[in-house]
Amino acid sequence: MGAEAWVRILLYVALIVLAGFAVWGVREVVITARSVRKLSDELGTTLPPLIERADSTLVAVNAEIVRVNGVVSQLEEVSDRVTTTTRAAQEIVEAPAAAVAGFAEGARRFFNVLFKS
Repeated sequence: MGAEAWVRILLYVALIVLAGFAVWGVREVVITARSVRKLSDELGTTLPPLIERADSTLVAVNAEIVRVNGVVSQLEEVSDRVTTTTRAAQEIVEAPAAAVAGFAEGARRFFNVLFKS
């Protein structure tokens, strides 16, 4: 047996091994494709109800946000009214005191002018 025969034998063995790897690769691709198809089918049945639930949850959350926004607006209005009422009450209380102080200042000037002359 010559060197050429050994090279042919090695080439045939290499081709057989490569063919085996090709068959194994095709088998793995087929198994993966089936798994992907099964996953896609499961997601097709599971995902739409989940999306519907998420959508309804978002609608409910948005409604609550609108409600909270209304409550905050009402609180701001009440706060503004309380501030306005407090200012009015303060002015009502300060007005007589300012009048008395003005009267006292006027009386002091009058008596200063009266007693200096």
